Amino acid sequence: MAITKTTSVTRVQVHYDQDPAIVEVLTKTVWDDPDDAELPIERGENKLIRKMTISTFLDETTGGPVHSESPTDYSGEDAKVIAICDLVWA
Repeated sequence: MAITKTTSVTRVQVHYDQDPAIVEVLTKTVWDDPDDAELPIERGENKLIRKMTISTFLDETTGGPVHSESPTDYSGEDAKVIAICDLVWA
């Protein structure tokens, strides 16, 4: 039988002590094969999602750093995470 990989959101925390708030997403990934006695294997991860993403690059004329801020693209996240981010940053 084939190995299956399942990823699920286990917890979402909103850190309001930051301005703007930061959304922390905790996920669990499980690899399993019913025919393999050494599986399942689990791995947990956490990710911080900020409202804005800051990019830094060098100015071609002066050589100095230039900072650019743009909204974070979280459209690829789980539907629940998207809903929470939309609510927190509305």
